[in-house]
Amino acid sequence: MMKNIKNNEFLDLRFYLTEEMNNMMLELLITQQMLKENKLSKQDRNLLENHKNEVMLQFRKEFQKNNVEQIKKYNELMNK
Repeated sequence: MMKNIKNNEFLDLRFYLTEEMNNMMLELLITQQMLKENKLSKQDRNLLENHKNEVMLQFRKEFQKNNVEQIKKYNELMNK
């Protein structure tokens, strides 16, 4: 029974995504696709990997800034 309650609480948890965060996710997807295609020189690949890491860090910061209460609730649920 407790597991069902916990699952329902997870399902009710909603995170906020700003327009900027949506754009960053698209950029990450496109960047990942470019990396998978394997048509880049080693130098370009390294530059793109660095760019991807920068965008991921930026996304994390935005996500945390815009979802303080949701992250707190998520962590509480995970530690039950």
